This record gives sequence, C-alpha cells and structure tokens, in this order.
Amino acid sequence: MLQRSLALAFKRLNLRNLAHRSEYVWYRFVVAKRILFTRPVACCADQSFELHVLTCDRDLLKTLWSLKTWYHYSNTRPALVIYAGGPLSERSAEVLSEHFPNCRVIRREQFNHDMQDFLNNHPACLKHALIRPFYCALKLFGPMRYAQSGSILYFDSDILFFRTPVEILEHIKHGTPCYNSDYQDAYTHPVALINKLLSTNLDHKINAGLFHLSGQEDYSGSLDLMEAYFAKVPAVDQETWFVNRHEQTLNALLLSRANAARLSDAYQISKTPVTRQTVSHHFVNDGSRPDFYRIGIRRLIYSGFIKATARAAAQAKTSVKKL
Repeated sequence: MLQRSLALAFKRLNLRNLAHRSEYVWYRFVVAKRILFTRPVACCADQSFELHVLTCDRDLLKTLWSLKTWYHYSNTRPALVIYAGGPLSERSAEVLSEHFPNCRVIRREQFNHDMQDFLNNHPACLKHALIRPFYCALKLFGPMRYAQSGSILYFDSDILFFRTPVEILEHIKHGTPCYNSDYQDAYTHPVALINKLLSTNLDHKINAGLFHLSGQEDYSGSLDLMEAYFAKVPAVDQETWFVNRHEQTLNALLLSRANAARLSDAYQISKTPVTRQTVSHHFVNDGSRPDFYRIGIRRLIYSGFIKATARAAAQAKTSVKKL
C-alpha cells in the first residue's frame, strides 16, 4: 500500500514537473518574442530622474519585458541608460534603440576607458572596475559617471512590474532613496564584519536589484567609502561570479548610509508567490529564474499587457526575423 502511494506521488510529481517544463519552454521561446511587437517608448531627457539597467545578448528579451512593464505601469518616460555587462551584438543594440529611442548604450570598452579618468584618484576602485568577471562594476560605478539628472532608478533585467509602482514614484517625487528587500544577506562578508571594519551601519537584506538614489546627495563621498571598502575588507576570488557581490554590498552600504526606505512586501523577490497585490517581482538566479517566463510573462499576457502596448505587426516583422 505504501509503495503504491509513493509510486502515485512520484508520478504526479513527474507530471507536474513536465507540465511546468512545457510551460517554461512555450513562454521562454515563443511567447517572450511578443514583446518585439510592442510600441517603442521615447525616453525623455527632461524628466526628473533617469532609469539605468544592465543587460547583454542573452538577456535582451528579458530586458525589453522588464523595461516595457515599467514604462507602461508607471506612465513615466525617463531617460534610459543601458549597460552592456556582457556581449551585446550590434543587432541587439539596434533592437534596444528601436524600442527605446534616445537611450544610451554604454559598452564595456567605453566604460573601461572612462573609468581611467573617473577613478584616477581611487586606485583600488579603478583596479576592481576593470576586472573582467566583475560585470556588475558597470551598475556600481556607471550611475555616478553617466547620470545626467539628479535622481537615479536602477533595476535588474529579471524584474517585472504588474501594477503602478506608487511607492517608488512617491520616493522619486520627494527625492528620497528606497530599495527592494532581499530574503538573505547576499554580501561579500557578514554584516557585523563589514560594519566593524568600516565603522558603518550596513542594514540586513538589502537587494541592489531595485533601488532609487538621488545622485548628488546620496552619492556624495561614495568613492571614498568604496576605496576604504576595497582597502579594508578581505578580498574575494576575482575569477568567479562571487566578485559581483562587491556591487550589492557597496550599493547596500550607500543605501544604508542614506537611510533609504525599504519597499513594502508588494515588491517581491525569489519564490514569493505572485498575486494580485504584487507590484513587482525579482526573479533572481536561485531557482526562481524560470518563473520569469512561466509565471511572470504568463500573468502579463493574461492581464492584457501585450494588447495594451501592441503596435502594427508589420512594423515588428523585421526585428523578429533577425533575432
């Protein structure tokens, strides 16, 4: 009897996994391309804030979905700065420019060149900024170097918005910093050690995948803090993905120093279930990334997002064929 019950349980589990896999494949490789049929969004330089994002060829469609959901549900048109944290083909850059006219694309080569002057008086920062596996260096130092307005909203390309982000818009309006909560301390070292070495008050569970900072005020003295961090905090392996934890740790230090507000639970992360109350969800690389397609895009399709942002199919045929 027990063996039969276990056999049925495993059968149901396998069928459920197969169904989930089929949904993922359908939404990842077929439905995701529908974003190419949505209208372009003109980015305006005269807005009170800028939008910054990191992407690469592999994340092109995700970036389009992420940005389009922000522009649609926020009803804002801020200037857009896109960092190529990995390979970004000319065709991918063209697609980004087609969908976001006037956006600026910062490639790694330009970034490395500009950092030579920008970080000239901060040698430890410069050394780390040029480390090739440290692709998140672009989202760490980039906003300080390339922002042309006094307010910066950054979010990762694996974030989707489902409703009007009222809290974030209020923080932008009032010039107050804010950030998304994490479910863990994803820093280079324990909070207690970092605070002891730097005499700081780093808060727990800050996720740098979604945050707002006021450029001049909140970034003031940031390079000195980063230089002290690289000088005093124990080094990490520079040849692995873990080197990118520097960015999250340092942005968390800046947000803590600025007394940034923690966004409400409606701004979700990881495996928290997406509900009608969800404003945004960060599908991080902890096993929840496939849900970006299977759950996130599916919900947006059913909500009518694509229909609301659609353009004439003939205008998008060329983009689809070339990708």
